[in-house]
Amino acid sequence: MAILTSTSSSDGPITGWPLGDSLVPPGQHLAVCLDVKDSLGIERPTFEDPSIIETVDLTRFLFGLSGGSMIQTGEMKITGHDKSNLVKFLTGWLGKPPQMDGAWDYCEMKGQGAMLNVAHKVSRKGRTYADVQGIGGVMDQLATQVPDASKFTIPDSTPPAAQPQVQPVVQPVVQPVVQPVAQAPVQPVVQPAQPPTQTTGNMFTPVTSNPDF
Repeated sequence: MAILTSTSSSDGPITGWPLGDSLVPPGQHLAVCLDVKDSLGIERPTFEDPSIIETVDLTRFLFGLSGGSMIQTGEMKITGHDKSNLVKFLTGWLGKPPQMDGAWDYCEMKGQGAMLNVAHKVSRKGRTYADVQGIGGVMDQLATQVPDASKFTIPDSTPPAAQPQVQPVVQPVVQPVVQPVAQAPVQPVVQPAQPPTQTTGNMFTPVTSNPDF
């Protein structure tokens, strides 16, 4: 929804579509409205004092041209104030102020033809870009020449989702379990039983004499 309620009296737009670096030639272009994009709660510096930050709701319109190229408008505050850029833009397109009896959904303009006045401008960073300077309705004799909106592919303006950081799995250091070496039981050395030595106490064993000596 893009509701407009009544109230009393760049460089790579973050609120728009990524259209690349191709430039639409300056001049008059027959176009068709492809999409409307609202960006709510945008924080930005104020024009009067850049040190002051304001929170605003913004909208943009995306158009397809006869040659197959696309162009988007600048950011416009979502407000029904009769002197706002959005109301002036819609008034030029419709040829009359928009009827805002209570509320009006300006997304109804998607698929409608328009005559755009395009000029080239230079951003603060020195980049040349095509800017929609004015808009008007399509004359009846050109109504059949309005580009077919179904022939265009609207660029995806959704930022990629942040990928979760995968933490490396740290394997715990396993200390080897040292099993104590079982000591074999020491078997006592059993000496074989020696036969008892027969002794004769202090008896002297005489040497047998050689009878032939």
